[in-house]
Amino acid sequence: MLADLAALTPPLIVGLAFLIAVALFLRRQMTPSRQPEDDRDEADISDDGRNADPGDPAQGPSAGQHKV
Repeated sequence: MLADLAALTPPLIVGLAFLIAVALFLRRQMTPSRQPEDDRDEADISDDGRNADPGDPAQGPSAGQHKV
């Protein structure tokens, strides 16, 4: 009986390590992602198709901009 247990110990350890690794990997992948500092500016851009560029014709000319 003890010989059988000794023979099964290495595969059980490897299997347990594999299950722990899978659990940690899934835990890491399933957690909500946090936006990095660089991507926060892009989240502030509106989705209306326009930008705040003063040269944008849809926005009209700004006070300091002259037609040439």
